[in-house]
Amino acid sequence: MMARYKGDLSRQPLLEMLEDHARIRGLVMQLSGEAIAGNVRLETLHEIAERLEAHIRLEERVVFPLIEQSLSEAALMELAARLEVKEAGPRVEPWVSAQELSYAPWPGPGDSEGGGYD
Repeated sequence: MMARYKGDLSRQPLLEMLEDHARIRGLVMQLSGEAIAGNVRLETLHEIAERLEAHIRLEERVVFPLIEQSLSEAALMELAARLEVKEAGPRVEPWVSAQELSYAPWPGPGDSEGGGYD
C-alpha cells in the first residue's frame, strides 16, 4: 500500500520489516529442510520464535503507526477493505489463483531443469 500510494519506502522501519520477512522466510525454509531430514534443531525453533516476537513488536509499535500517519484517507480505506476481504473469505488473496499455490518444499538444485544432479 505504501508503494501504491507513493509512500516513502526508504524509511528505516519499513526496510527493517521487509528484511525481517526475508530472514524469517529463510529460517522457515531451513526448518522445513531440517524436518524433512528428521533433524529439527532446537536452535532453529528458538531463532524463529525470537525473530517473530521482535518482528511483531516492530510492526505493531512502529510500522503500523507509521503507515497510518503516512497514508491518505483513501489509501487507509482501501487497506481496510483488503483486510476485510482477507478475513472474510478463503485463506488466499482474492487476486492470486489458489490452484497455483503450493506449500511443498522449494525445488533443489537442477529441479527447474527437470531433475537433480546425478
